[in-house]
Amino acid sequence: MVTGLTGERRVVEGVPGLLARCDGPGAEKAEAAARGLLEAGARALVSAGICGALDPALRPGDVILPTRVVNRHDDGESWLVDAAWHAAVMAAAPSGTAYNTGALLGSDRAVGSLSGKHHLAARTGAVAVDMESHAVARVAAEARVPFLVVRAVADTAGDTLPPWLAGVLNRDGSPNAAVAARRILLGPWRLPTLIRLARRNAAAEASLAEACRAVCPSGPGT
Repeated sequence: MVTGLTGERRVVEGVPGLLARCDGPGAEKAEAAARGLLEAGARALVSAGICGALDPALRPGDVILPTRVVNRHDDGESWLVDAAWHAAVMAAAPSGTAYNTGALLGSDRAVGSLSGKHHLAARTGAVAVDMESHAVARVAAEARVPFLVVRAVADTAGDTLPPWLAGVLNRDGSPNAAVAARRILLGPWRLPTLIRLARRNAAAEASLAEACRAVCPSGPGT
């Protein structure tokens, strides 16, 4: 299981049967993590973590279990997840839980503006976006191993990501507390935004943990 953030890895690494690896956020690091897992003997790959909503109906904590991943940077490139594995995870969802199976958009860069989200949703038909799944999908396709995505919504289609968030994460995806504290000291008005984002991340991580428990028992080769 490949994650882009260390917090995501901590959420999923306690699930029996799953080996989680986090080399940091972004497509390049996700690709390296996926290849490293295959070299370590993995027989299937999962891209897991939080994501940003493109569909206005999605709320923080909603789970995306897409049937397809599309590449933002190449309209002709997309990958289907393993159909049998996907169906098994859907069947194992807790009673009353509905996973969204719409297409997930993979992007090499963050999408933080409202106009950017609206444009991408209209152009691609994707319901959510992340920065790692397209890279993991490509590695899985090349290696001919089963592939799945489990993502939970953190920011909605109506949220904007403020520029001052840049640098709050280290290269490995871990939070940089010193930078965060400095940004708040220089701009105390930023604190409510940071608290709101933290709460939404917590909701997404709780949903992610629950969804990932269904991944391994029904997954191929387990």
